[in-house]
Amino acid sequence: MILLRTNKLLGILTLSQFIELLGAAFFNIALLVYASQTSNPKAATTVVVIANTIPSILQIGLGYFADKANDKLRLMISTRILQAILYFFLMILFGLSMNEWLLFSFIIMINVSSDLLSGITSLATLPVIKHIVPSKKILEARSLQVSIMSLVNVIGQVIGVTFLTFLNNNFSYFSALNTLLFLISGLVLLVSRKAFNEKIQIASKTSVSEAENNFLQSIKISMHVVRANKSLMNILFLFAFLNLLVGSVEGLISLSLLQYPKIYIQSYGFSLSLANTALASGLILGSFLTNDFFKSFKLNTLIIGLLLFLIVLCFDIIYFPNIYVIITSFFGIGYILGKISPRVSTYVMTNVAETQLGQITGFMNTLVTLSVPIGQLIFLSIANSFTVNISWIGMLILSMLLIIYIFLYKKI
Repeated sequence: MILLRTNKLLGILTLSQFIELLGAAFFNIALLVYASQTSNPKAATTVVVIANTIPSILQIGLGYFADKANDKLRLMISTRILQAILYFFLMILFGLSMNEWLLFSFIIMINVSSDLLSGITSLATLPVIKHIVPSKKILEARSLQVSIMSLVNVIGQVIGVTFLTFLNNNFSYFSALNTLLFLISGLVLLVSRKAFNEKIQIASKTSVSEAENNFLQSIKISMHVVRANKSLMNILFLFAFLNLLVGSVEGLISLSLLQYPKIYIQSYGFSLSLANTALASGLILGSFLTNDFFKSFKLNTLIIGLLLFLIVLCFDIIYFPNIYVIITSFFGIGYILGKISPRVSTYVMTNVAETQLGQITGFMNTLVTLSVPIGQLIFLSIANSFTVNISWIGMLILSMLLIIYIFLYKKI
């Protein structure tokens, strides 16, 4: 937090991102509430869940547009204003009388469009951070931003539901609130544009010509960059594999707890929420506390530490289920993951050319996003076809193999 106070521009940029993410979190939960009130809530909720994953899967494409923009700050301000216009249009739609499913289609399109714009601005932010933050402070800056983004994801939906309840589920007023949030987010940057431009170096003519490659050429160049940098390729592989494992843990634990009612704290729901809260809290604290015991640990060491927590969790559930060990393991996994994510992001930022930063980061985000449902599909299919414990055994074996891989990679 000291860095946000001492670096005024980083504080302004982070504040703008916080307000934007809050608006996105607000409407994502509001959309689920609206879907639950339709004539076919199951179908509508499924559409919402699927639609919310589209922007994450398309990150590699969003990175291309972020890199192509010569003036990143102008792009961020413009997209926030455009998002405000989209939600203002939605506010008007809610006030009209139209077919339920036609309105729902418009809502989905506007929300997905807004999330796509948020994805572009998020990737465009990275080169800006490189200009306004000293290289020695980039890891700290990214850690703070990751912790704030994680915090918004946790509290944003709770606050959003509270506001929606206060407004008596008036989605028109709620859209007006979102319009205001995105406008404020853009204005925060607009009033400080001169100060930003004094720090940000506008891309040279050489950079512009590189950015003018078409989409497919840009993807090929990015793939070549990743393949040519063995360390980067290794980091992306490990990070994607970690998310594949960790992303499957929450689904598996919900099935595992059903088998062991004796270990509950009060009830199944309360025990499950404690475990998930421990994971989220660990992630926030891990990224927020930048000067703790793990500060001097290398990335490979942190990954091994996370895998050891995962191994402890697997052994506990397979042999002697204990809710307190589960909660502690979840917190440990989240805490170290909170350390790993900013390290990976910082490595990419400092080792990739500015003209390719958005594309490479987008590729990484797409890879990570796809790894989570793939992991869930694999482990939950095994759990439903055989037993939950076989899934945990599979996760245990994969975790051990990954540790062996890390030790072998050091020798390459």
